[in-house]
Amino acid sequence: MTTAGTVRVWPLALFRTTATVAAVLVFAQGALAGGFLAGHFEALALHSRNGGLVAMMLLLQLISAVLWWRVGGGPAWPARTAVVQVLIGAALIPLGEERVLAVHIPLAVGLAIGTALLVSWAWRWQR
Repeated sequence: MTTAGTVRVWPLALFRTTATVAAVLVFAQGALAGGFLAGHFEALALHSRNGGLVAMMLLLQLISAVLWWRVGGGPAWPARTAVVQVLIGAALIPLGEERVLAVHIPLAVGLAIGTALLVSWAWRWQR
């Protein structure tokens, strides 16, 4: 537990780490999708496998955001944002498998933008 004026730094470091890894994986998704569209058809299988990693990392990011908020004295809004990201990530998997690209692609672009903003904010945040 934190007391008034006491802040633990490990939850912030954990959140920054998971947010960074999530961002790398999300941007790899875009590169793999682009590779598939460029004619490298094996990139689609990698895109699918990486999608599972993205979902898992977004869940770990949510856990770290909650830890940072509840244990580390950080703000609550990154945890709420991480919940939205987990929901989007969970929706993207079946949408991609069923090739509902008219929804999958805009959601994926939104997830990429949100991920970039969150990781950028995480590294600039100061108490």
